[in-house]
Amino acid sequence: MSSIIKLNNVNMWYDRGKPSEVFALQNVNMEIEKGEYVAFFGPSGCGKTTLLYAISGIEQAQEGEILINNRDISKFSKKELAIYRQVGVGIVFQQFNLIPSLTVLDNVALPMAFLGISKDKREQESLKLLDRLGIKDLSARFPYELSGGQQQRVGITRALANNPPIIVADEPLGNLDSVNAGKVLEFLKELNEKDGRTIIMVTHEAWSLRDAQRIFYMKDGAIIKEERQKIKTIPISKHFQEFIPKAAVNEITAQTLAGLLLRGYSTDEVKRFQFFLLQRLNNNIDSEIFKNVLDRSYKNGGVGLWKQKAKKISYYVDEIVERKKDVEIIYKELEQNPESPLRAEIERMRIWLLEDYKGAISQIQTIRLDEVIGERLRLIIDSKQIQKIINLPQNKFGIGLSLRASQTMAEKLESILSNNNIEIAH
Repeated sequence: MSSIIKLNNVNMWYDRGKPSEVFALQNVNMEIEKGEYVAFFGPSGCGKTTLLYAISGIEQAQEGEILINNRDISKFSKKELAIYRQVGVGIVFQQFNLIPSLTVLDNVALPMAFLGISKDKREQESLKLLDRLGIKDLSARFPYELSGGQQQRVGITRALANNPPIIVADEPLGNLDSVNAGKVLEFLKELNEKDGRTIIMVTHEAWSLRDAQRIFYMKDGAIIKEERQKIKTIPISKHFQEFIPKAAVNEITAQTLAGLLLRGYSTDEVKRFQFFLLQRLNNNIDSEIFKNVLDRSYKNGGVGLWKQKAKKISYYVDEIVERKKDVEIIYKELEQNPESPLRAEIERMRIWLLEDYKGAISQIQTIRLDEVIGERLRLIIDSKQIQKIINLPQNKFGIGLSLRASQTMAEKLESILSNNNIEIAH
């Protein structure tokens, strides 16, 4: 077999040269053969997802080479990188990342739309894929009408839409019960053995390694051991066992708190938050640095949280680190909140933006408006982009409101942001 992926001395870090400097990847060297099934295994915050995202072209390494079919993706043009992410690799996320305003069929067909494939062809191919996953009968439903297992199968189907040779799965079993988790593992195995696709899975659960042909054990951003499975067992490297007990408490705390505090956020945002949260719990960074990282924009290496939310989360974590409050008590407090702080704030802002709007908006338009408000709060889009999205027709993934309404709403939202006078409840 020939190598489809090769990494040479890959390094990634956040805040180089600053007190908050943290290495996400350290001197990673590895090769993955075409048609191989591999797993990145290790505790939360060890660099598994960062490595996966680097291979997928989502994040870029500061040093080293990432070769896909002997081509360094760091040297790709924006167009080449977009093509690679569209047809070269399919991504399965832990949080599913389905667009709530689109049906199952439209979610699966969306990657094909970016390639200019006709609507009839997109729907035809999408239905074939959904049928293969046993969920064709769900094609007209929206994500909120599906169970977690069904949503994950839709996510896998979408990853297959453009027939990529590489499938990467970021903790694909994390939100599933044992039955649905088993089904996902079986299908990944089928994609590998029957379709000949290269599978790369990130996991921290030893039992999910059963079908991986090779396992890369990771710690502190580095690959510390490589193990090839000849017999399908559930191996845990002795080397790896040595550091699991020491890190387990903080890792579990980081993972649980990330899920509770960042409900409604994207997988990328949750993963980055979890990374820095673990550094804070391990006392690698202090309270002030942690708060600044939370508030800093995502594109500048931070988490990109709304300022008030960053402040309140930092307060929660300070209480845990300084043992002023038991972790379990904080868990219970957060679990009692049916909605995340950001979701509650988005709803209030949406109601206010629509106060002077005389027309009616549909449920789908409401969902999409909530999405773009959240994206603006997290600085994913700017003021011009939010106005454009509100005005764009729904068939172009906009909200479909008039130009005047879009201008008014965008101006109202910017007035809030500029005054910075919104307090987010927790």
